Amino acid sequence: MFGEVLLGSVRLAHALAAALWVGGTLAYALLPSDFDAKRSPAPDLRRYREALRIGIGVFVVSGALLAVERLGSAPLPPSYFAILIVKVALGIWMFAAARQIGSPRLSAERSAIWSRAEYRVLALGIVIYALAVALRSIYESVIRA
Repeated sequence: MFGEVLLGSVRLAHALAAALWVGGTLAYALLPSDFDAKRSPAPDLRRYREALRIGIGVFVVSGALLAVERLGSAPLPPSYFAILIVKVALGIWMFAAARQIGSPRLSAERSAIWSRAEYRVLALGIVIYALAVALRSIYESVIRA
């Protein structure tokens, strides 16, 4: 019983951290491109960044715990491992892209959307969510069999 409650709490923490990450990035991406926090009475982005730092820690730790729990609970097919590796790699890329948010725009020859770090992070986050759904589907089909 306690183990199930603890596992449920880890899943909830992971889901909330992921929602903070992708949802917060969406909110940031929707700020006008000429937004200047010094001249505008817009929301305090420092508070968001601090929450995001905490969320990233929760996201990484809870993700590792959930992966260990799933990997140890059932014999999984190679496709599960392949998708999990892609998901982790994209997550690392997403964290690297997030470090560029707020920096000067990249070169003009790139497309307008992909050149903005917040849009890359948002796109990667959506793909990672989709991969999480695929992993859950594979896992559930294995445990049902």
